[in-house]
Amino acid sequence: MTNGRFKSVKHRVVANSVKSRMSMIYFGGPPLSEKIAPLPSLMEREEASLYKEFTWFEYKKSAFNSRLSDNRLGRFEKKNLVVLS
Repeated sequence: MTNGRFKSVKHRVVANSVKSRMSMIYFGGPPLSEKIAPLPSLMEREEASLYKEFTWFEYKKSAFNSRLSDNRLGRFEKKNLVVLS
């Protein structure tokens, strides 16, 4: 959504060997058919998007088929697209 301007940090948990811990996760997101693309307000004039437009479903499917350490947006980068003529 930021066209590569802002990078997400990797989440890691440091366990405490003295006290037990309970964690709960919650995943939220838009409707599966929602299109994901850079926000126009974050794009410079005439700046090209680094990513092809994709849906939230396409992203989730790609993420679930990858490892945590994988670049989950790599599949959607325009530089990886092959143009057939």
